[in-house]
Amino acid sequence: MRFSSPQHALRWAYETSNRPIVKISSVNDMREASRTGRAGENGELTAHDRHAQAALILSMCERVLPAIHMAYVRVQFGREASGFELLTHHVAANFGTGLHSRRSIEQIIRAYCGEKIGLREIRKSMSCGMLKAVSYRNQAYDTLDAIHLQAMDRLREEMEKRDLLPRVSGAEIRRI
Repeated sequence: MRFSSPQHALRWAYETSNRPIVKISSVNDMREASRTGRAGENGELTAHDRHAQAALILSMCERVLPAIHMAYVRVQFGREASGFELLTHHVAANFGTGLHSRRSIEQIIRAYCGEKIGLREIRKSMSCGMLKAVSYRNQAYDTLDAIHLQAMDRLREEMEKRDLLPRVSGAEIRRI
């Protein structure tokens, strides 16, 4: 299966790996398909093939990406809590001294990933003014944006090598 971007591949891989392979209602359809030889016809992937490809994509990510980038991928695409600790420490290190509230940094990361967390709630957990909270949030977003770009560049190169993505020429990259 070919994907349009590393983000698309990661979303698909996490979505597929979290979905059960066999639904109870489709067991009879599978039995019928295996009897008639229709499973996977026309180049379609079976449910087992899709899960295997999703597992290969995720294992490739773990091999290629450094720990901080993999933590970002787990949090952003997999919605896994296992990456929060490393990301929280990384963002806190970029803040410097003064702000070490793990809860507020986690709220900023969750807001970056799309959760509905307002700036007032972040400000309240930081115990600071609105301008300072906006400054910290923007600084954290810049850090997370940099991690995102680095991770997606590495994954794009690796996925192009493995023919999971169409190759992009240098002229097309500059246009983007």
